[in-house]
Amino acid sequence: MSLFAVLFILGFISANSGAAIGSNSGVFHYEVPIPRSQTRHEYLRSVIDFWTPERIASARPMESSFDANIRVSPLDIQEIEAKNTERLLAAPAPLSLKAPVGPPAVGKIYFSFDKLTYMCSGSVVNAANRDTVVTAGHCVYNNTAKVFATNLIFMPHYENNVRPHGTFPARSIVTTQEWMAKVDYTHDVAVVLVDINDENEHVQDLTGAFGISLNAPEVGTTHLFGYPANSEKGEVMDTCNGQTAKPSAIVSMLSNNFKGMQITCGMNGGSSGGPWIRSYNSNTGSGLQVAVTSFGSSLAPGKIHGPLFKEANIGQLFNFAKNK
Repeated sequence: MSLFAVLFILGFISANSGAAIGSNSGVFHYEVPIPRSQTRHEYLRSVIDFWTPERIASARPMESSFDANIRVSPLDIQEIEAKNTERLLAAPAPLSLKAPVGPPAVGKIYFSFDKLTYMCSGSVVNAANRDTVVTAGHCVYNNTAKVFATNLIFMPHYENNVRPHGTFPARSIVTTQEWMAKVDYTHDVAVVLVDINDENEHVQDLTGAFGISLNAPEVGTTHLFGYPANSEKGEVMDTCNGQTAKPSAIVSMLSNNFKGMQITCGMNGGSSGGPWIRSYNSNTGSGLQVAVTSFGSSLAPGKIHGPLFKEANIGQLFNFAKNK
């Protein structure tokens, strides 16, 4: 491990005292610490109780825009051709019953950075642990303060403070070194492993789960889901659907050679981390996830962007976390 990586990890330990933080290649793993004064059950209950209706109402939509961090870097042409072949990382796991309106595997994420509260979106993906939620890297790690989110909860199929499947506190967070160290939007992804709810149920058992497809074509019919602030203040799930496209040359160049997709969509802050789904089946609420909502830009008005799922971003995170 390089001296830079050692110093980087030491900085995390200082900033997130008591947390178990580790690195594995390009993966950084943050285990949510349990205070010594509390049992695990007491701590998880305290996280759920933290989110009073007043705190939920005051949560800010988490937005990400690269416009304030424009930089140009040489093109990276080192990707191996074989890695660009589309392949299935995880198959969908739909519910046996007909899905309700909107996919039940999509939910709302609330979290804190310091004393401020925020909201994002996320989705359940099919994993052996039945506890795996995918979201955006900027929804779990603050690059300015260099701290992980606290008080993070996931509420699947949330609507107007109704939580039909309960509340799932985070037990650990996994994101990419490239997002943490470089604010690289190609790697603006994260996996949140959640605990069971109050009824001792795993989230995937209640919601079903999306599959994951790596190296999907950049152009294709895609459904996006999330909880944007401009849709009833983020209290209801919203959706966009249409054809994705490659990002514009100027967006790609000025966002550190961003490798992802763009789509015309009016969702704004709060939709960050929401899933981009191909082969969506509205009857079962299932499909294959190929990206998450990451950022908007004044250089591409009316468009939102998401990092295309590849082994180097979500692939390594999912493989690290799926059995934990």
